[in-house]
Amino acid sequence: MNTRALIRTLSLASVLLLLAACAEKTPGPVPTPPPAVQAPAPLAAQNWRRPVFYYATNRRALENGPNGARFGGSRSRAMSFGQLLIGSTGGHPDGSDLYNVNISLDRVTRMTRARAFSDIERASARTPGREVLVFIHGFDNSFEDAARTSARIGVGLGFNGAMLLYSWPSAGSPASYLSDRNNAYWAVQGLKNLLTELTSDPWIGRVSVVVHSMGNEVFIRAYSELAGECAGSRGGCANMRKVRSIVLAAPDMDREIFLEQYAAKLTSLDARVVLYASNADMALSASSLIQGGDYDRLGRNVLCIPGLGVTDVSDVKTDVLGHSWISQSRAVLQDLHCAITENCNRYAGGLLRPNSCPASLRYSLPGVGNPADAATNGSTYWHLNVPNAGSSTPTSASFGLKMPSLPSLPSIFGN
Repeated sequence: MNTRALIRTLSLASVLLLLAACAEKTPGPVPTPPPAVQAPAPLAAQNWRRPVFYYATNRRALENGPNGARFGGSRSRAMSFGQLLIGSTGGHPDGSDLYNVNISLDRVTRMTRARAFSDIERASARTPGREVLVFIHGFDNSFEDAARTSARIGVGLGFNGAMLLYSWPSAGSPASYLSDRNNAYWAVQGLKNLLTELTSDPWIGRVSVVVHSMGNEVFIRAYSELAGECAGSRGGCANMRKVRSIVLAAPDMDREIFLEQYAAKLTSLDARVVLYASNADMALSASSLIQGGDYDRLGRNVLCIPGLGVTDVSDVKTDVLGHSWISQSRAVLQDLHCAITENCNRYAGGLLRPNSCPASLRYSLPGVGNPADAATNGSTYWHLNVPNAGSSTPTSASFGLKMPSLPSLPSIFGN
């Protein structure tokens, strides 16, 4: 090869090397970022004269009625979801503790699970913490009874997030106590599934649960099982810790079974747990007799339990049996409002009076609760101060929750 050819060859090689180097430095196409996931937009603010709440039920569906979907007292293996359109009038203060609100169940609509959760997400988005309040009813409740009680609580609290009723298959009859209790045990798995879905939803931030009477058999078992299961799972209990407030109202559950098998689990995820008990609760006295007479119910008398804010509501007199006050007492609703509100100090407003627990009323749960916190360390219980010593006109002698459309308004706190 002559000198000129060699020079041409070397020059060509140099050009090729330069082009290769440039090619390496030339940026390729910029990848398109994945579309941003948009948080669900909040629903419009509630119209407190016609609020909208939600339900989940494993009752068997019946033929539609004039107000829409209907559900009976027998079991369904499938969960039904939907919307409750409520009418609400009255509820103005009258000087008594009775919360007089007139609630009508204007429309019951069925929804797919996906649509219901979409609406629940958007309703929860009305609050900064994306809050959901779950209500679980007790014995002797038809679906309509439970829906109205749930609505009275939602309206009475002026709850701005998503109010959700979980309705298990109660027969809605005082004669069906034993079959209701059997169905309460059966309904545990359905509630576990529902709580798992709610707490794993990325657009739901904070869950509060209010449970009445025999509904405590369902909830306490379901939540305690979930707390135990998540503790041993790879993902841990982060989702279940979204349940920040638990209110056990007049729990119709064997006290000894609760203390020995469930109390420690119920407090293991650091939720605020409030227990409302009353020595004037004749319905729970009757329940004790049905169980054999020797088995105290958890909500019948005060017992100081570490980890629980035990609250004596014996002065509340909204119904003949002293059992159905959860949606009917202004004082209870005022305290309940604080109990489910993040960082609200129930003990600072004068509504509760501290009482030191004598040794006979203390139950030992080693390792449960904060020993330095007098509110929940088992050394103190709290007495609910009720206006006029609770004087009001009892509205019903019903054994369960059934009450004629009772008092309520756009919340006793004003909206």
